[in-house]
Amino acid sequence: MSAVLAPWSSGTECVAKYNFQTANEQDLPFCKGDLLTIIGATRDPNWYRARNTVGREGTIPANYVQKREGVKSGGKLSLMP
Repeated sequence: MSAVLAPWSSGTECVAKYNFQTANEQDLPFCKGDLLTIIGATRDPNWYRARNTVGREGTIPANYVQKREGVKSGGKLSLMP
């Protein structure tokens, strides 16, 4: 049985787990480790609208990011900026 995850709310900070490059101008490209802020949901639950640290906005794949809280690296809490 799979759990249905609640969508992340606007203002949720997340960290990129992978690089994401795209040719679609609606998408927001990012690199692994980038900090992104969720600004809204999309009709597709697998995508969010997000803003990067320089203010650029676009859609991002939900499975390429994780919530900033509780981000761990090698068993230690990561203090990512």
